[in-house]
Amino acid sequence: MPMFTLALLAFVLPAAADSLAGHIVVLSVDDGYRSVYENVYPLLKRYRMTITLGVIADNVTGQSSGYRPGATFMTRTEIQEMIDSCDIEIASHTLSHPWLTRLPPEAAWREIRRSKLVLESLFNRPVITFIYPYGDMNKSIREMVRRAGYRLARAVRPGPINVWTDPYRIAEFELRRETSLEAAMAHIRSRRISVILLHRIVEQPKVFTEWPVADFARLLDWIHANGGTTATLGDLFYNYWRRELIHRMIAADSAARRVPLLQQVDVDATRTPHPR
Repeated sequence: MPMFTLALLAFVLPAAADSLAGHIVVLSVDDGYRSVYENVYPLLKRYRMTITLGVIADNVTGQSSGYRPGATFMTRTEIQEMIDSCDIEIASHTLSHPWLTRLPPEAAWREIRRSKLVLESLFNRPVITFIYPYGDMNKSIREMVRRAGYRLARAVRPGPINVWTDPYRIAEFELRRETSLEAAMAHIRSRRISVILLHRIVEQPKVFTEWPVADFARLLDWIHANGGTTATLGDLFYNYWRRELIHRMIAADSAARRVPLLQQVDVDATRTPHPR
């Protein structure tokens, strides 16, 4: 069954007790570290799951973004392999991962717009999702993201998820070194839709943005065993709109049917010949 169908069903089917049936989990992975290819990708293939990958465009075009000198990032070939195998979503994480609100407007616009064009050219698929570096944004930056053609953007903040009313500040639950597996499971269990933010998945976490691969494997196994479904941020966008449009079309059709029905009623013909 296509991913978008599964995601849509999650909004209308009740979940069985003690299961994740009807729960959607978005694994939103930032930066594109090579540990994603080494440690996340094999697990995605095992469980037939997917992710949204926030890509720093300069890192896959042969240029150095200047972000995290010494770190190893995925290559274009490795990312393409994950697209072909797991249908991952490519999201823009700008050209070079700057603090956008600290840049002159024209420089911020270039980071936002140019990265979209570069990634679409590299991977031959639409890029509709934007990931704010450091979660740094304001009203002006959000408007640039909208004008650049993105349909939604993920922030770095907790909170409810509503793609319809607040598509450019999608909230998340971040897995940091100190985050326990039990806390991650509790978050997913308590919500029909969860956006889980990850950076590096490694054997032995040393910095706050790393999470242990053993816990990540157990998390995916738990989601799979209990009937949960993974989706991308793009899937959420399309299905929120799909659900809302269906709802509005049904409402409009019902209203259109009621008006002719009332117009066709002959009130005089409904009166009894011998009123009491």
